[in-house]
Amino acid sequence: MTREIIVDAALRILDEGQVNALTFARLGKELGASPTAMYRHFSSRDQIVTAVADELIRLSIEGYEPAASWMDSLRDLAYRAWRTFAEHHAAAMHTFYRVTLGPNEIRVVDAILEAIHDAGWRGRDAVFNYQMYANMVLALSGRNAAMLTAAAEAGMEPGGFWVQEYRPAHPEEFPYVTELRDELQIRDGFAVFQGQIEALLMAMKATLPSSA
Repeated sequence: MTREIIVDAALRILDEGQVNALTFARLGKELGASPTAMYRHFSSRDQIVTAVADELIRLSIEGYEPAASWMDSLRDLAYRAWRTFAEHHAAAMHTFYRVTLGPNEIRVVDAILEAIHDAGWRGRDAVFNYQMYANMVLALSGRNAAMLTAAAEAGMEPGGFWVQEYRPAHPEEFPYVTELRDELQIRDGFAVFQGQIEALLMAMKATLPSSA
């Protein structure tokens, strides 16, 4: 029994949307082992959940190589997070907000800081831009994971939990909604995410140090 095997099993359980089912007993059943075997590697359920969060980061950055452009590097890292969270949405929903301090988290933090360094930021300015970028990527990807999980639990299509279908009794009171009500029902979550990341990168670029 290894730490990696336990984390893989925990990820499978969380992927099923059964966060409350993630217990030492359930892991033991999943792995055909005594629950006490888990305690050799983890002293609490919380430690296992944190390890799953770090595993999702590993899946996200597997194969990542820095691009020639700092902006392309940050785009790639953002899109990787989105795709991983969408694939493992139930697990991501319960873990994306955690600081793992694990080996994969430090890898992705270093990769982001490398891109920011290449752009020209140093010191506190570099950290501020890292925090701004990381917060946006995690918040948006985590929110999408939560919506995908909610839709799955309700037996809906992946995008079914966000359908803005407005039919007001008095449409003249809401002229802008009425004008665009058909368009409001069309939502491409990833395209919106790409636009949000692009807006952030453009804002960051506008504040580059003059020496960069």
